[in-house]
Amino acid sequence: MMTMNKYKAVLLLLLVAFFQFCKSPALTNAPKPGESYTPENEPPLVSTMTIPVNISVDELTRSLNTRMSGRALYEDYSYTDNGNDGLMMNIWKSQDIRLFFSGNTIKYRVPLKLWLKKDLLLGTSAEAEGELALNFKTTFTINSDWSLSTQTEVEYHEWIVTPYLKTGLGNLSVETLANLGLKRSKKTLSQTLDQYVKQQISLRPYVQEAWNALQEPVLLDSLYEMWVKTTPVGIAMTPITTYNNAIRAKIAVECLNDVSFGKKPAFRENSTLPNLRLIEDAPDDYQVRIATDVPFPEAERLAKNMMVGQVFESGKKKVKVEDIQLWGSNDRVVVNSKLSGSFNGNIYFIGRPEFNPQKNQIEIKDLDFHVDTKSFLLRSASWIFQGTIKNQMKKAMTFPMDENIRELKASVQESLNYYEIQPGIVLTGTVDSVTVENTRVTPTSIRVNLFSKGRVNLDVKGL
Repeated sequence: MMTMNKYKAVLLLLLVAFFQFCKSPALTNAPKPGESYTPENEPPLVSTMTIPVNISVDELTRSLNTRMSGRALYEDYSYTDNGNDGLMMNIWKSQDIRLFFSGNTIKYRVPLKLWLKKDLLLGTSAEAEGELALNFKTTFTINSDWSLSTQTEVEYHEWIVTPYLKTGLGNLSVETLANLGLKRSKKTLSQTLDQYVKQQISLRPYVQEAWNALQEPVLLDSLYEMWVKTTPVGIAMTPITTYNNAIRAKIAVECLNDVSFGKKPAFRENSTLPNLRLIEDAPDDYQVRIATDVPFPEAERLAKNMMVGQVFESGKKKVKVEDIQLWGSNDRVVVNSKLSGSFNGNIYFIGRPEFNPQKNQIEIKDLDFHVDTKSFLLRSASWIFQGTIKNQMKKAMTFPMDENIRELKASVQESLNYYEIQPGIVLTGTVDSVTVENTRVTPTSIRVNLFSKGRVNLDVKGL
């Protein structure tokens, strides 16, 4: 018979065996793949934005007439200047100016009123008034530093109201004298107009303001917190032409574009406005390349929604997915799957991200157990190979881009339907297509390079 001490010893052994059987298996992890990234050697995604500019000659004429209303174009209140000519003369605009453009040459008819005062003998003087139209020709050049150079000359003049000298003996025609005065003042008048243009019209501040404003990140979609940022790096312009009573040119802007998701990003800035380059022509459409990131935390969130909580069985054994974590290994993505149940620990999958254009989604192609995980499981838990966990993980490793692309296209198109940069200056256009060029792994995300084509147009209807 079993003594009491032997009975207690057997009972103790049975209890130990029972608790050993009931407790969870020990935590065992497959060897963890290292985190590494291929040095970024792809060139920057430079985009070319071609912006045709159309300036209405009628609107430009209206604006010019408004600005010059009441302004004196020429003032001479001295008898002793101009070689002691004994003549005073004032000239100001009397009617609307008419403009005619041809390339970089402007011809314009300026109706003027003039007042003359002539020093006569014995300290007396006489005044005269008249009205004429001066016909100017101005050739202009936009310099590389964005300054505007003009060269103006008076081609000819025509009298609308012949000037008469007012004296005590009556009115005397002084057309010959006035013509002499105009002949002497043509050079001064032309120089005055060129100086006025130089002082009043400076292109650089406007271009600099547009250059800086273009770089401010724009929130395209508040729901997805989708931001787009443009960083211009170069600018060029075609020669100015005229067609259908409009001044036309194309501005080509070379830029870098980024799209990101989340909080307003801190992007690189380029505050240096480069010199203007003149080019013969530019394509009618724009070609924009945009780097779009799917951050690892966002990719993890999507994968967890599908995988965490799922149970996989093989015979009497089963495991439950507790967590998922992603990182990069050169050009591939590592999927760390934390399991519990018959196997309690981490296993690792690995695959290369690619874009599926038919489904508009990123997929992890050739997803399989990492080589070290395979060796580890063959020794300790080969039954996991028999389950469906790998196939389900493949399905989970898909990240839809269709909605992002659609939202990006719709948001940009909405902005281009009618975007008033400032009163009288309107940008319109169309987004023809948005496609994906390639996919790569960065230290923080899966990056997709988008390529978009379309057309824009800038109409200037007032200045």
